[in-house]
Amino acid sequence: MFTRLSCIVLCLTIANCLDNRPNIIIMLMDDMGWGDIGVNGNWAKETPYIDKMAAEGMLFMDFYTANPLCSPSRAALMTGRLPIRNGFYSTNAHARNAYTPQTIVGGIHEYEQLLPKLLKEADYKSKIIGKWHLGHRRQFLPCNRG
Repeated sequence: MFTRLSCIVLCLTIANCLDNRPNIIIMLMDDMGWGDIGVNGNWAKETPYIDKMAAEGMLFMDFYTANPLCSPSRAALMTGRLPIRNGFYSTNAHARNAYTPQTIVGGIHEYEQLLPKLLKEADYKSKIIGKWHLGHRRQFLPCNRG
């Protein structure tokens, strides 16, 4: 469906379906344009499952990423802080991605509060599907961060 699309889908679901809290699904996709899915008017690419979720749920259409590169935009989404504040930033010199924190310390700082951990404290269950890109050493992997 999508050409060379790297995507991370962070699916957060509730522990008990009988309570009134909403399910939360956050989809962050690299290299996807606003008009690349059916719900935004693209008739050439079929995205029936995304379109169905959009029809049955709530859409937030005015979302802007904190950085055009994958790692800093993920770090900003997960921390709620700008890349310059959470330490995941780059000048994009030589078209390289923002791996400085991974090279120096191995991943996003352990003191950063991440969205999945905060939701876990509210009794939500979380799941990540796709690439992490916020650290490659054991202590920085997603299962250790909420």
